[in-house]
Amino acid sequence: MATQFTEGTEIVELGDGVFARLHAGLTNGGIIVGDEDVLVIDSLRVPSFARDLIEDVKRLTPKPIRYVVDTHSHWDHAWGNEEFPDATIIGHDNCRAEMLDVDLIEWWRNRAATSGMPWSEEAKTVQVTPPALTFETSMRLHVGETELHLRYFGRAHTSGDIFIHLPQHGLVFTGDVAQDGGVPFMEDGYIADWVGTDTRLLELGVDRFVSGHGPIGSRAALEEARDFIAAMAEGIRAAIADGQDQETAAHNVTSSMAERFGNWRGFERVKDSARYAYRQAQAGPDAKPSELRA
Repeated sequence: MATQFTEGTEIVELGDGVFARLHAGLTNGGIIVGDEDVLVIDSLRVPSFARDLIEDVKRLTPKPIRYVVDTHSHWDHAWGNEEFPDATIIGHDNCRAEMLDVDLIEWWRNRAATSGMPWSEEAKTVQVTPPALTFETSMRLHVGETELHLRYFGRAHTSGDIFIHLPQHGLVFTGDVAQDGGVPFMEDGYIADWVGTDTRLLELGVDRFVSGHGPIGSRAALEEARDFIAAMAEGIRAAIADGQDQETAAHNVTSSMAERFGNWRGFERVKDSARYAYRQAQAGPDAKPSELRA
């Protein structure tokens, strides 16, 4: 009889002891099983989801979870951290800073708590638990025979996105920086920087990637994700140079991107993203995203 994992999830083995945990319409994660212990990539959105993840790990192996790696600070990826008291939680320096930013956390808490979703009530009482072990540019971990390179290439979806590169498997976990055919949430991001971060990500030379949302992607899909951000950044830059106001720019950029990307998941959010990108370009690259939201 096949192992039954959490409803709505699919566990995909990508290499010896390397698994993607895909959750349709929600947040993906990763599970790396070593000789003695386990590393988990992203603890998911609230403690009950983290507990489901823990149970799925137990269905794969009795080995303990020793590490949790946060790809970034957002609630749907890191608000399950409190369920891993015996694990070392790892993230970027900026990820920790964002998770200690009281105003930012309350903004996300309110957003989650008022969404009317099944996890709304639980989001009100989450004990946000930032990474205890952080790094600035890179870190290397060994989980059994699997070598993991944790890399920071600059600001993108947040100020603290990291990539978990498994060179021997030609694989990278990208968090929300890149998706296969999906529009990322951009209103906490740094649009101009994001293009360069994507370019450095491509330089890893991987064949496939696991995003925070959606299916496992190919290198071609990773290039498309870079091109999407580049089209947004360049479209807004050109619109401002042409003297267009925010609404005109957002309309024109969205229309121009629709031909190539209009069938992507979440494309209906692009116009709001273009408005945000316009305000950020006008305010300058170091303006806080929280000051730019409508």
